[in-house]
Amino acid sequence: MISNESSTMPVLRHPALLGLHYTELLGRLSLSQADVTQRLQYLACRLSMGVMENSLRQFILRRDEAYYAADCVELEERLGVLFDAGAEGCVTILRSYIEEFTNAHIRCLEAAFETGGEALPLRLLPFVPQRALPAPGLPGLKRGALR
Repeated sequence: MISNESSTMPVLRHPALLGLHYTELLGRLSLSQADVTQRLQYLACRLSMGVMENSLRQFILRRDEAYYAADCVELEERLGVLFDAGAEGCVTILRSYIEEFTNAHIRCLEAAFETGGEALPLRLLPFVPQRALPAPGLPGLKRGALR
């Protein structure tokens, strides 16, 4: 029985072509992992500097008892704001990492099954034939401008 319906099974291709998509996936995942690591380390450094500054101010204020009670409340509020901002920054960084991670997998599957806009990724840089370089001239002057 012959039918005019198209097959829903993907067309099998050479395994070397599929490897390119997975290589691109691993590259994207490695880059996003490095990005999230760097951002989280920067955030941790900024938070530790803020906590250290807060502790140093509290230590200095303990020397002067008159200002200690009033400023201690302000320092505690600043520390709370610092931790809230740190938690919000961590959530934002992890959310962007999850989006990059998901998009990399989606691009890989689209490329592997040729459902996306690009059927195949660029394999190599295009060949550029060797050409002679132009003769050097004075900067800012055209060749015909020399007299």
